[in-house]
Amino acid sequence: MICPDCAHDNIDGVDLCEACGQPLVDCDPMGTELEQVIRRHSINLICSKQPISVQRTAAVREAVKLMIDHSIGCVLVLDGDDLVGVFTERDVLNKVLDDTTKYDRPVADFMTPSPETVTTEDSIAYALHAMNLGGYRHMPIVEDGEHPSGIVSSRDIMRFICVRFTRLSSV
Repeated sequence: MICPDCAHDNIDGVDLCEACGQPLVDCDPMGTELEQVIRRHSINLICSKQPISVQRTAAVREAVKLMIDHSIGCVLVLDGDDLVGVFTERDVLNKVLDDTTKYDRPVADFMTPSPETVTTEDSIAYALHAMNLGGYRHMPIVEDGEHPSGIVSSRDIMRFICVRFTRLSSV
């Protein structure tokens, strides 16, 4: 049975999804049309943003300026071309704001290291579920291991769901 939350292909008859632990008992395998859409379609259907990134040695002030200039809530932190972290507005509020001398320190000191990621082939439902479980508002999209190719936000997913819901409701 395919898990409606993470799309993992489970052995028929199991009570819990082996991948995410969600109950599969009394689960409607088809779901609503909207549920089917987010399970069936991959992240590449959503117009994800090109990632704005900084190197791990960049000063916090540089990362904050990029977030302000691009009106975004996070930047990806790289070591060369490899993703090593995410630096978000929450990191600024919770770890930096109380001491202005921290603005000159490396962003790596305050980033969220080793962030959860998705690929363009992962379903929208999988990304939404991972974001919910982890409390994330942004997820890097990676290809070839740890090379970021985009970023998807909860706002991107909500916009997609709202458009689809409107289309389904008007039929």
